[in-house]
Amino acid sequence: PGEATDLAYINLRSGSCAAAREFAESLWAKYHALADLHFLTEVRHNFHARFWEMYLTCSLLEIASARGFGVSCPKPGPDVLLEVEGQRIWIEAIIATSGAVGRPDSVIEPNPDGSGKIPEEKLILRYTNAIREKYLKYQKYLDDGVVKDANVFVIAINGAALPYRWAWAEKDAPRFLKALYPIGSFQVLLDRAGNIVGERNEPRFRILKENQAEVLTQTFLDERCNAISAVLCSYADAGSYSHPLGVDFELAHNPKARCPVPQGAIPAYRSWIADLTGDEGELTSRAG
Repeated sequence: PGEATDLAYINLRSGSCAAAREFAESLWAKYHALADLHFLTEVRHNFHARFWEMYLTCSLLEIASARGFGVSCPKPGPDVLLEVEGQRIWIEAIIATSGAVGRPDSVIEPNPDGSGKIPEEKLILRYTNAIREKYLKYQKYLDDGVVKDANVFVIAINGAALPYRWAWAEKDAPRFLKALYPIGSFQVLLDRAGNIVGERNEPRFRILKENQAEVLTQTFLDERCNAISAVLCSYADAGSYSHPLGVDFELAHNPKARCPVPQGAIPAYRSWIADLTGDEGELTSRAG
């Protein structure tokens, strides 16, 4: 009960989305003992962000119970603490948003220029912004002594609130990866006769904002970001009803990480691994 301003929460509470409400309530039954004191107030005004914290934690609880890991949400600190064989893994949750309404680099669907073009670079900027925001927060935790240099640190981004969430080429790289590595547009390579001879993503090391400021898209190639052990991405929302929980998680490991994520510690249907030993490097995915 109480005043609510978030339309998704209002609809959920009214009973107009019965299945989504039942799913959210099932998560709350597992999460309520770990929730902070402000959760039930803030969830009424910023539903998706708080739902994502709850969903993420419950997903980790499922794998933790099966593997003997510890899961807690101590405050102050990042949203979730996963303890695996003596290693502390801090996970900070954030949702990628469309940006402030009316700002030149915000994302609107459909494209206001009427072209029907997907604003790919603006969408990638939403991920770079989320990563930067949480990395700055991590550094504050480090300065305050809440997190230690020897701890694993993972940023968990949810992109369900972004426009064009399903609009990309089937074989293209996920957009969150394009904020971590210099991966540009997907290309099909043709010979002079018009035959397909290969596929690739063109290199893209930076994106220009509307004000011509440069934003680098190579977080995982930057030694200054080696405190980020990995970035997890999900599109889960209250309408997902995913079983098992976390079935959509993708986990990109930082090849330069100071403290890598232990194998199998975080559930993911697909993990991204970079090998930087060659002249050009290689990015591959594996199941789990």
